[in-house]
Order: sequence, then structure tokens, then C-alpha cells
Amino acid sequence: MIDIAICDDDNAICSQMEQIISDYAARNFLKIDLNIFNSGESLLKSFNQDKSFDLIFLDIELGCMNGVEAGRQIRKVLKNYNTEIVYISGKDAYDRQLFDIQPLHFIPKPINPLTVIEDLKLALERTRRLGGYFTYQKGYDTHKIPISEIIYFESLNRENRIVFTTGEDFFYGKLEDTALSVTKYQFVQIHRSYLINYNHIAILRYTEVVMSNGTVLPISRSKRHEFRRLQISEE
Repeated sequence: MIDIAICDDDNAICSQMEQIISDYAARNFLKIDLNIFNSGESLLKSFNQDKSFDLIFLDIELGCMNGVEAGRQIRKVLKNYNTEIVYISGKDAYDRQLFDIQPLHFIPKPINPLTVIEDLKLALERTRRLGGYFTYQKGYDTHKIPISEIIYFESLNRENRIVFTTGEDFFYGKLEDTALSVTKYQFVQIHRSYLINYNHIAILRYTEVVMSNGTVLPISRSKRHEFRRLQISEE
């Protein structure tokens, strides 16, 4: 799950960005939790209620607490340097104090959908680089595999088979639990027995996928319509 916040006091901007992000997530099988805020105060209140975000699209020109102060609170008071912040502004000039907040990017108004998507993709890439490992237990040992090397998981009764670029391994667990831990890295369950890395799809067909290692995996009947839409969007 990817947690995203949009904080802007213009409801039209919030609705526009929500639509852009939701459409992109649907096309790319990303599971997102999208939260809308109309003030810096309400955004910070969510942090105080133990909510966290992977990415925040934050308007600079907010009301009582502007986006600069909200960003400073997130970084300096809450000590959160992991959440990516993308600033939105109708102004061309940006204050030097924003450098202390380490924003990922700036989006000018009016909003360009392509810019929003590029920033979302960049945030996802940074998330993968900083925390892109899947960990699992075998006895008393903990194993770590880079996400980029995992091709797919297969459910075999009480075991999961993990297939990666240099081999395979087995560990106990439920495929549903594995899916929850890797969903932010664009893994898609195409069948009750298969959870695949979207980035390792070599050929996408209506009833099956060919993975980067040449393995052919079936797409269940219930998933075929979704994958057909994806295939059409990429042609």
C-alpha cells in the first residue's frame, strides 16, 4: 500500500490531483491510500494520530499555517525525513528556506497531469531504492532479497516459493501476507497461486504472462479483464 496525501485549500485542485493519481494507480495496479487535507493544521493532526505518508503533495500558499511551515514541522519537529514532499504553488519564485525541508520537486499551477505522474513515479523509485528488500524467515535465519531481483512468488500449500533472478527458495507463510508486504513495489496477484513482479513481465497475453526468466504463468479468469485493459493501455 502506498500512502499519499494531497494538502491544498482549493477543492478543485484536490479533486483534479486525486483523479490523476487514482487513474494512474488503476492503470498500473498500484494499491494506494489517498487522503485529502485542506489545511496544514489538519495534515499535521493526522501525523499526531499515528498516520504516516510515503508522499505528500503540499500547497505552499495555504491559510493560517502555510505549506512551508507545515513542511518544517514534519521535518524538524516530527523528525520525519522519509516522507517525500512535492510542493504546489501558483508562484514562480520559491523561498530559499524550502531547501531545509528537502522537497522532492515543485509543481506550478495550473496543474500538469504529466508532472504529477512523473513526481509520483520518482517518489516510488526513491522508495524502492531506500527500502527495496523483501525479508523472510527460515528457521532462525532472516533472508533479504532485493525487490528488483524477485520475479514471482508461488503458493504451494503452506509454503511460498520465491523465484528470483539467480535462483529460488522456499519459506512458510500465506501468499496474502506476502502480497501485503510487497504491494507498494508493484506486485500483482494474477492467480490465487501466483504473485508476480509487474516489472519482470516480458510478454502480457489475455490468459497468461511470460516472465523475464521465460516462465509462463496463467492469469485466472477473474483477473483477465484487468490485464486486458493494461495490455491495451500499453499498446
